Amino acid sequence: MRFLHTSDWHLGRGLHRVSLLEAQGAFLDHLVEVAREERVDAVLVAGDIYDRAVPPLAAVELFDDALHRLADLGAPTVMISGNHDSPRRLGVGAGLIGRAGIHLRTDPSSCGTPVILGDEHGDVAVYGLPYLEPALVREEFAVESAGHAAVVGAAMDRVRADLAARPAATRSLALAHAFVTGGTPSDSERDITVGGASAVPVATFDGV
Repeated sequence: MRFLHTSDWHLGRGLHRVSLLEAQGAFLDHLVEVAREERVDAVLVAGDIYDRAVPPLAAVELFDDALHRLADLGAPTVMISGNHDSPRRLGVGAGLIGRAGIHLRTDPSSCGTPVILGDEHGDVAVYGLPYLEPALVREEFAVESAGHAAVVGAAMDRVRADLAARPAATRSLALAHAFVTGGTPSDSERDITVGGASAVPVATFDGV
């Protein structure tokens, strides 16, 4: 199954008081074209759709246009909210939008409910984990430690529990918005260092 993975669109962001909407529109044109040319089976968007919780109207219009074009492709899109998004605002109408093949995952309580995709090899369960702010979701996941590793770990426990109840041949994928440590780099990547953000060990995602 062929996925097109993207994240951190930050629609509405400016640079030194100059709007980047024109460049962001060009990126979305490119994204849709790549998805069409490569005949992807699904588009995955891992959060930070907008640059702030209450985005400018022009950014919302750009996002709305992108949703329509992605839906027209006929391949499903799964997207989660990031730390820059307002989950409640982004998730408005998610049930209706889902009927068009655009699956918004913004509610922490739905972490264990996957989007089921399929091909000739069977089902693929795609679990969308929106950004989990520990202070806001600690009670939802009943964790003692209000840290990122704890709440993401609890969310993944729900993922693994749901997956265990599915046929053994079910393939799975977790889509998350987090700083994950312990991955194996490749020669094609440039080294970057991120400071000031809590990290989640890669082992947290074992099982998918």
